[in-house]
Amino acid sequence: MKRILLSITALLISSTAFSQFWSTQNTGFATASRGINGMEVYDANTVWAFAVDGNDTANNIQEFTKTSNGGTTWTPGTINVGNPDLRITNISGVSATTAWVGAFDDIDGLGGVWKTSDGGATWTNQLLLTTAGQSWTNYVHFFDANNGVAGGDPESGEFEVYTTSNGGTTWTRVPAGNIPNPLAAEYGYNGGYYAVGNNMFFYTGKGRIYKSTDKGLNWTALATNSIISDFGSATINGNMAWSDANTGMIFRKTFSSLGAPLTLTLHRTTDGGANWTSLTFTGITAANNIDHVTYVPGTTILVATSSAGGSWKSTNNGTTWTALDTGVLHFDVKCFNASTCYSGGLNTSATVGGMFKSTQVLATSEVAGAIKHSSIYPNPTQGEINIKTDKKVKTTAVLDFSGKAVMKTDAGKPDISSLPKGTYLIQIEFTDGTSTTEKVIKQ
Repeated sequence: MKRILLSITALLISSTAFSQFWSTQNTGFATASRGINGMEVYDANTVWAFAVDGNDTANNIQEFTKTSNGGTTWTPGTINVGNPDLRITNISGVSATTAWVGAFDDIDGLGGVWKTSDGGATWTNQLLLTTAGQSWTNYVHFFDANNGVAGGDPESGEFEVYTTSNGGTTWTRVPAGNIPNPLAAEYGYNGGYYAVGNNMFFYTGKGRIYKSTDKGLNWTALATNSIISDFGSATINGNMAWSDANTGMIFRKTFSSLGAPLTLTLHRTTDGGANWTSLTFTGITAANNIDHVTYVPGTTILVATSSAGGSWKSTNNGTTWTALDTGVLHFDVKCFNASTCYSGGLNTSATVGGMFKSTQVLATSEVAGAIKHSSIYPNPTQGEINIKTDKKVKTTAVLDFSGKAVMKTDAGKPDISSLPKGTYLIQIEFTDGTSTTEKVIKQ
């Protein structure tokens, strides 16, 4: 379960520390001390997030905020699921108008999936999980406007997972033969999932990770319980992040009976979870109390944050870490690409704070050793750029070295002949949700 340590004093004192990497955006929540409990970044401009009460995390908050212009403006609203006692487990949005939430009851876990098609003004129930004490709603995720997956704890001896291909109008339970049997007393965690491209992962109270590479239709169980016994207990818990179907990371943390951090170990896989390597790493310790970690999709770049204060990056797949800021409270972090990351914060009013957005490129693919899917030529160029790739290009953006987008196109052959001479970053987004960044010199 999430461990959220909140302090407005720490946020205010440290407000200048993140000025170089993080810029502050205003979530728009009318009540002060609203934190970001979780979020999903669909693309560089589209982000949906839901709230937590920073003064009392036990207080149930059914509120969201969203942006469709990269955070220039955030629009808050209420998640009206018809029952004020239901807790929001996560939110997944694909446009300025369309998003889904999972919700559950604290006592019996019953809940389901609700959808908005009007920007959050109204929410309509699409799926109910109905076996009390078993059907504990844990997550919903949409890969696009049509294809989604929702899941809960084991019900009648099998994890209760549903998929949809029509935007949630109808849901089909994943057959028992498509998902491994749970261990005795095995269960998932609310919001304990990770999605990238067509891949979906969720972790359990028995230390295993369930993995799907086809949008939730078929699953395998990774034997990560040899690394971590439980992803969410008070004395041992962890996080996971995935760059794609093959490259992943587990953060394993232990705590004293009083909640003090004791140890931090990192484990990495590059073969889809068949084998894991224990890392020797520098730059972060158990005392940093890392809460969240994310990959830049399709690369070896990671960003980690702590609600106790601080954020860090690694450009070499977790071996070395560098502080992005210190003392600043961060709740959740997600990256769309190397130049676009968001981290939830804590607001002081409707017009001050609550969200951070990156202002710098974390690393070029050459520095980061990114997982290569493309190349560009000629380089240097006088204007025309050709992209050679085995994947389908969705969009191409041209950034200056401050990370500012100076051109964006759906075409696979951007032309920068109108731009001044210099060095630029070509940011390629693929239709499978991955991306890569290449450096080019304009002559």
